[in-house]
Amino acid sequence: MKQTLKKYGAVFLMVCILFNCEKYKNETGNQIVKPLMAQEDFIRQYQKWLDVNDFEKAAENATREEKLRLENLKKFVFKTQETLDSSLLQTTVLDVNCLPKDEHTICACRMKDQFEVYDITFYLKKLNNRWLMDAPPEEAQIYQDEELQKIIDSIFQTMENKFQQ
Repeated sequence: MKQTLKKYGAVFLMVCILFNCEKYKNETGNQIVKPLMAQEDFIRQYQKWLDVNDFEKAAENATREEKLRLENLKKFVFKTQETLDSSLLQTTVLDVNCLPKDEHTICACRMKDQFEVYDITFYLKKLNNRWLMDAPPEEAQIYQDEELQKIIDSIFQTMENKFQQ
C-alpha cells in the first residue's frame, strides 16, 4: 500500500511540475513585444538628447562607432563649465525622408535651431527590434582606426591646453 501511495504521489508531483512549467512557458511566450519606433520619432528623440547634452542617453541608443563620435563631441562640449549652458540647443525637425535598406536606414532631414536652418543626414541601424543611431560612414571609418583616434584625442588635448592658458 505504501509503495502504491508513493508511486501515485510521485506521479502527481511530476504532473504538477509539468503543468507549472507549461504555464510559465505560456506566460513568457505571450509577452507583448514593443513595436519598433518610427524612424522619424527616433530621430526627434535622439536630437532632443543631443540638444540637452545627454550624451549618456544618446550613447545607450547608438552603435559602437557613434558612441566614439559622441565621446569626442562630449569632450568638445564639456571643455569648461562656461560652455555647458551655451551649448544647449533647441532643434526642431522640419522634415524627415527615410530610405530603408534592410537593417539600415538613411534619413535626410531638414532641421532648424536658434541659429539656422540646415540639412543633415542620419544613419540608423535596426538591432533587436529597435533603432540605433550610427555614425556617418566616413566618420565610422575614422573611429575604427586606432591611429586616427589617437590623433583626434591629441588634437582635443592640445585645444584644451590652449583654452586653459
